[in-house]
Formats: sequence, C-alpha cells, structure tokens
Amino acid sequence: MPMYKYLCEDCGGITKISRTMTEEKTPDKCIQCGSAKLRRVYSPVGISVKGASSTEAGSSCDSGLCQRY
Repeated sequence: MPMYKYLCEDCGGITKISRTMTEEKTPDKCIQCGSAKLRRVYSPVGISVKGASSTEAGSSCDSGLCQRY
C-alpha cells in the first residue's frame, strides 16, 4: 500500500497514512496539533533505468568519472 503525506498548515507537522490508491480519505486532523488544515505533499519518485550507461548514451558527464550502475 502506498504511503501518503499531509502537511499541517498550522504547525507544519507531517501526517503519514497508508491507504489504497483508490481510497480518497484525507486524515481528519493533524496528529501533532489537531488542526483540520491539511494538504497533501507530493514527493519525487526514484526511477532506475537499465540498459546503456549514461556515459555511452551521451550524458553530460564528460570527465568519465561518473558512476556506472
């Protein structure tokens, strides 16, 4: 199940909940201060690409010291 984060607009606290992707339930209140002013926080997702290395594919690493995975 994915983890969703909500930021409290009053205290700045983060509330995390685990729920299915189809469930649209927002937490009722901040777990730190009890405020109902929560908004969802979006985080970047890590992506891994397999295949030719970035140096072979023409990346910006001209030094040749870039890590290969």
